[in-house]
Amino acid sequence: MAQINKQTITGGSRIVGQVYVDGGALRGEGGPAKPQLVVPLTIEMNNSPAGAMLALCSVRASLATDQHASSHLTVASPTSELLLNNLPARSFPQGGNEHVLHLRFHLTATDVAELERKRHQTPGDIFTLYLALDAVVAGVKTYNQVGTQANTEKTPWDLQFGMFSQLMPFWRTDIPSVPIFIERSTWVRDVLAGVGYDRVRLIEMRFPPPMPDHPSAASEWDKARRALDEQRYGDCVAECRDILAMWQRQLNATKDSPVASVVAAKHGWVDHDSRLTFLDSLWKAAIDIVNTPHHPEGKTVEQHFDSADAHLMLTLTAALSQYISDDSA
Repeated sequence: MAQINKQTITGGSRIVGQVYVDGGALRGEGGPAKPQLVVPLTIEMNNSPAGAMLALCSVRASLATDQHASSHLTVASPTSELLLNNLPARSFPQGGNEHVLHLRFHLTATDVAELERKRHQTPGDIFTLYLALDAVVAGVKTYNQVGTQANTEKTPWDLQFGMFSQLMPFWRTDIPSVPIFIERSTWVRDVLAGVGYDRVRLIEMRFPPPMPDHPSAASEWDKARRALDEQRYGDCVAECRDILAMWQRQLNATKDSPVASVVAAKHGWVDHDSRLTFLDSLWKAAIDIVNTPHHPEGKTVEQHFDSADAHLMLTLTAALSQYISDDSA
């Protein structure tokens, strides 16, 4: 179980239970079409006398990226759950009662991108989200309970209707925001994969054909993308180097006949065509950057790449591959 932080459920001024989220149990579902984040909220109700049962009857949950669960920093739409069928989150006379409520937050592509941006901005291996809970705790008076003398007064509903209860909501129920500590490996393996993020390309791109030393350019791209997902930014930049190198070999580009010149000849550009100058400068700049992780020894200060650097190089590599592909316009 990942690190957890339990928060109290307070009815009026009395603690009646506690809640927590095991960040290691988070998961994504629905794939790219209907992505959703499943957050398992564990509700633990304290014991109370048989004639004074308590139950948490409803929960409205919001997901945020700050510890105060501020409304302007929420991600996805709030989700609500009624806990009335069989009153699963209720107290018992002896011992507590634990119920796991699977909250489902429906995500948009923008939500996923925002969560990824926040994750990449967080140092270390732990990414933290926060759950704001608006809940209702009620006192419960139960009827038609077989084997007990409690509440035997006559009612319009006989035993064939089964047990039923009268709920008396407390005027005030408080639960502090619940932190969710998520390990990077859990997020990448169980959340991103579940929402289909691991199968989504940043933009459409064409790959060079297989070669003897590189049978699959797509696999090279996937290696770079996985490095970005796992926050190995230097590795992501380095992996882009292989894709660009494959294009250079595919086009038979050399120092005297660089990629831009080969592309210009294919399209019939004249020497002063601005596209030739632009492509040549962009390609050279990209090569200089992707070679940096392989040749740090000549630098006075070691080069460190962040998420923005890695994302830029991954996108730029895709754009260059698309532009110089054989069937591009």
